[in-house]
Amino acid sequence: MTSVSIRIAGANGDGVESSGALLMKVAARNGLHAFGYRGYQSIIRGGHVWYQIRISDSKLRSHGEGIDILIALNQDAITNQKSHLNSNAVIIYDPSKVKVNELDAAKFKLAAVPLLDIAIEVSGDPIMRNVVALGSALRFVGVDIAAFNDVLKKMFSRKGDKVVESNVKAAERGYNCAGVSTLYGIKGDGKQRYAMDGNTALSIGAYASGCKFYAAYPMTPASSILHWFASHEDKGVMPKQTEDEIAAINMTIGAASAGARAMCGTSGGGFSLMVEGLGLAGMVEAPIVVVESQRSGPSTGLPTKTEQADLLFVMHASQGEFPRIVVAPRSVEESFVIASNAFNLAERYQCPVVMMMDLFLSEHVETIDQPNLDAVTIDRGKIVTEQKEQGRFKRYLITDDGVSPRSLPGTKGLEFVAGSDEHDEVGDLVSDAFSGIDWAVDVRNKMHSKRMRKMETMLRNEKGMFVPHIDADGDYYLVTFGSTAGVAMEAVEILRSKGRRAGLISFNYIMPLDEEATRKALEGKKLINVEGNYTGQLAQVIRLNTGIKIDSHILRYDGEAFTGEWIASEAMKIMG
Repeated sequence: MTSVSIRIAGANGDGVESSGALLMKVAARNGLHAFGYRGYQSIIRGGHVWYQIRISDSKLRSHGEGIDILIALNQDAITNQKSHLNSNAVIIYDPSKVKVNELDAAKFKLAAVPLLDIAIEVSGDPIMRNVVALGSALRFVGVDIAAFNDVLKKMFSRKGDKVVESNVKAAERGYNCAGVSTLYGIKGDGKQRYAMDGNTALSIGAYASGCKFYAAYPMTPASSILHWFASHEDKGVMPKQTEDEIAAINMTIGAASAGARAMCGTSGGGFSLMVEGLGLAGMVEAPIVVVESQRSGPSTGLPTKTEQADLLFVMHASQGEFPRIVVAPRSVEESFVIASNAFNLAERYQCPVVMMMDLFLSEHVETIDQPNLDAVTIDRGKIVTEQKEQGRFKRYLITDDGVSPRSLPGTKGLEFVAGSDEHDEVGDLVSDAFSGIDWAVDVRNKMHSKRMRKMETMLRNEKGMFVPHIDADGDYYLVTFGSTAGVAMEAVEILRSKGRRAGLISFNYIMPLDEEATRKALEGKKLINVEGNYTGQLAQVIRLNTGIKIDSHILRYDGEAFTGEWIASEAMKIMG
């Protein structure tokens, strides 16, 4: 595999993110694989920001550890990014704005391009300097300028010929000013791909599965899900920006109870407020989907950084016991697939499904094939349309599998009470009579057991779903969950290239956990736990459910994303 990492760095407001997105589109539409990840601060303007795009002729799973080409839009870009530059890296900079010293000239390839002067000359708009810089970068990568021009024409055609012409001229001037021949020469396979982040894939998957209602109070890194639904309101969905996360989950419960497929989303801080509502969904058996996109905590912690430290919290949130499903997609593609399946699981078992994302998965952009919408199926579970027995409808009928018949509001004869207190089969509350009265005690025992039986039913019915995935046989196995799995697979490939037989065991459907299958997959193997938290939360879950203790750990909690190189380096220390 040949790859090159380009980092665009400057100040918030310099167009760094839009430039990165433009470069991702160029790669996607020209048969290249690309992976984009950004670093930014929680301020509107100013502060140092960067966007790294890694381009390759093969599938990528991370943005990479170092920088091959740095586009320095200001002096801070040199100061803050120099330590990340690979040997012989290229620095593209405007000599009128950025100064480099003799030491830099000796260590790196310097490409002094009058970015601002060219931008003013061809368009009169200083922001066009970014297009000039991208043109220069693509010269080093080896992407034909015609490919860049095609993307510019498609993007700006709605703004008129003059804007298109200015962008094309700026790109060509930058391309020609690079002044060197191609350094990398990465060639695509001619297949056009989509450049997509995890939240977008999740949103499309939810929509394809029939999600009609989405509620959220804006909180990164989940906010862009709300943006997606708001921009598709004309497609038959109802997005709702609520006053807080408490309202968001309660509205979602209401929408689900009304018969709509409904979802809400937030980060860890907002999920803390949703906890009581999650318990309500468990008690009334409302089929909701909750997205919890993790970021560094506690409190507001590092609000623009990634982490995987909410697993135990999500698995045990709210008081009391009730069935829930916890899933953690391992990739952008899987975000689409699992989101579409989450609604089937929620309605099949009439319980909340919590979909764990994180900033890395929610926000990073990568090239993927078109999601397969035709593969999405819809299963609404035990919905009944008529009352077949005399008397009131038993919405919470005690069944062997724990799943009761469900009716939609407005269905004649199938009315019922959905109360947050313990209730009997028709929904009448028993809490007021609960003073050691035998019938009330009996109802509580039977109803609670009925709900909890769903967990056993899930494991029995969903064969092979709640089990770990094993990739490649090895002497050592990296064990991880969610978004870290893809990066860990890259680390496995690096380790194997160095002669180390490494494998990967990863989890995406985490709760309920198939204890027998998990024990069989893990026992007798040399295991290295890889997680984005301090305490090894997945390892704790494994030990609690199987008795298997993982002694070796690679843990990261500084807010930075894993890379394959970093994991491989740490694993080598353990392997010896």
